[in-house]
Amino acid sequence: MDSPNNCDEVRQLFHEYVPDVANGVIKIKGIARSTGRWVIVAVWSTDEHIDPVASCMGQRGIRVKTIMQSLSGEKIDIVRWSDSVETFLINCLSPAHIDDIHTDATARRAIIFTNFDNNQLINANEGLRLKLVSQLVGWDLQVETG
Repeated sequence: MDSPNNCDEVRQLFHEYVPDVANGVIKIKGIARSTGRWVIVAVWSTDEHIDPVASCMGQRGIRVKTIMQSLSGEKIDIVRWSDSVETFLINCLSPAHIDDIHTDATARRAIIFTNFDNNQLINANEGLRLKLVSQLVGWDLQVETG
């Protein structure tokens, strides 16, 4: 995917346009990007009363739309970070419904079980979504339908 410098551009834009990121209440835990196409940003809040995804989106999506314009229309997904790999994968792959996830932490691999329709959502854009999620999580991901 992209070099850290290309992800730094996205990080800087979030610092510029999202006050809660700038003041440190919301932390960017990871960024995965395919420049010109799609970026996924994982966020977490230090204040349990602040929804990090909603704060980054802004009212009616104004903050994220402004960032998208700065990136020439690049698609942006903002997901809630979790230290549980299973929960984080579910967050990253939403709105696809995941039936089950088998993980191997030692090998840093996960098999994601879902139905055919949700597999199509997960493998959108020639598998780019799954590649970005894999990069963000740092694990090898495989999707199985059944």
